[in-house]
Amino acid sequence: MSRASAVPDYPQLFEGEQATRASILRAALEVFAQRGFEAASLREITERAQVNVAAIHYHFGTREALMQDVMRAVAGPLNRLRLADLDAACAQGQPGLDEVVRALVSPPVMLSAAATGEPRLLMRLLIQARALPREATNSAIFEQYDAMAIRFVEALIAATPGLSREDAFWSYAFAIGALMYIVSDADQAYHRLQRISGGLCDTDEPATIVRQLVAFITAGIRGRVAVAAAPPAGAVKVSRVAKAAGTVSPAAKTTVRPARR
Repeated sequence: MSRASAVPDYPQLFEGEQATRASILRAALEVFAQRGFEAASLREITERAQVNVAAIHYHFGTREALMQDVMRAVAGPLNRLRLADLDAACAQGQPGLDEVVRALVSPPVMLSAAATGEPRLLMRLLIQARALPREATNSAIFEQYDAMAIRFVEALIAATPGLSREDAFWSYAFAIGALMYIVSDADQAYHRLQRISGGLCDTDEPATIVRQLVAFITAGIRGRVAVAAAPPAGAVKVSRVAKAAGTVSPAAKTTVRPARR
């Protein structure tokens, strides 16, 4: 299946923005994602947008404000799609863990392949923001992502009996890490997984990435619950040694079967 046939008809970025402002945002997205926030220049952004520097100052005020608005423009439709997918799953009753995780990872994978001419440009921008944190991008990330993260943590807990709140937060963080890594690995200029696997891993296919991510993340979460529910191996061993030595505590004796006579 080709990428085009796998990508749903997601809304385009900067939809509804005034034309000049949209051109600047799109150009800034491309330059920031490709060059990084530090190396990107306003001159290159204006050349791509075919505007002058005065237009940037008029619409955004400062370079930092432009960076924040680009982050908001990327995060807005992405998170609306995630929450819409989660709401749709919840509308059918309590969603399963697979449905919750798919709602979390599918929109960014699909949108990064569909929203711009260069696949995965959106995730590259987010990776830039996380790799080199700065106040302007941090505030935009916290503003756009924190509430959504809490919503998904709650959904993970509801979908997974036995999952503690602490482990749900760890699971969410590891899920985002896996998502960002595999999308960046699939960049056309890198393609390491596809190369070392001899083509077995098709990272040009967004639907394949989503399927593999959901399988990997859900297996990890279910495995964590299973481990948490099992008695610690060390405790079992100590209990047996204590029993053999006749030093079982009064509390532990209630769980020890009487010896057969």
